Amino acid sequence: MRSFKRISATMRRNRLAKDPSRAVLFGVCAGLARYTGLPVTFVRILTVLSLFFFFGATLVVYGVLALVLDSQYADREDVYVSRTFYRARAPW
Repeated sequence: MRSFKRISATMRRNRLAKDPSRAVLFGVCAGLARYTGLPVTFVRILTVLSLFFFFGATLVVYGVLALVLDSQYADREDVYVSRTFYRARAPW
């Protein structure tokens, strides 16, 4: 029973979702990096390299993931801090 609870908790914590707080285009690479535990830069480099070798397939997969995946903030406190920081620096 305990092992099932552990697996369930891990699956909920590592849910595949877009990460708009670290997004460049749609947050798909950032979401994949968070899900797999790899650095975001590494996932983005792999995506660019796959564009050179598998252009059509990469565009289709990225587009489908951008449309299908839910948006979820990776760290809500970090997003809140960045929003207040930008608001505080506004010249008006």
